[in-house]
Amino acid sequence: MKGLQLGLGVVGWGITTLGLVACGGAPAPHEREASSQAAIRTATEMDAQQVPQAALHLKLAQEQFDKGKALMADGDNSRASYVLMRAQADAELALALARENKTRAEAQALIDRLRAARGPAPTSAMDQTPSGQP
Repeated sequence: MKGLQLGLGVVGWGITTLGLVACGGAPAPHEREASSQAAIRTATEMDAQQVPQAALHLKLAQEQFDKGKALMADGDNSRASYVLMRAQADAELALALARENKTRAEAQALIDRLRAARGPAPTSAMDQTPSGQP
């Protein structure tokens, strides 16, 4: 009877081990890899490296992307997924900062054009009174 119990215990343990090995952990996060790479490319195309804050986040995104790929190569797909998620978030932040900078520059250029079209603005209250009046 002990032999039968021992045999069933070994079989049960074997099935459990086989189930864990078959799962192999988390699947490789290829979608996260692609989306973070696309976000980095988009931020680069928007010249994020020309804006200091955006350049910092773009650099962090690239470093995290490289680390995520290394983790995938090592089979640590769960950690790779989170690192790639951070890479995408940093790349998207870099893109947002680059767009903000571009929008601010365009707005300032528009303000400057409007001021130039108006002509010189009066500098003091004395300049606004017609000559000859007290």
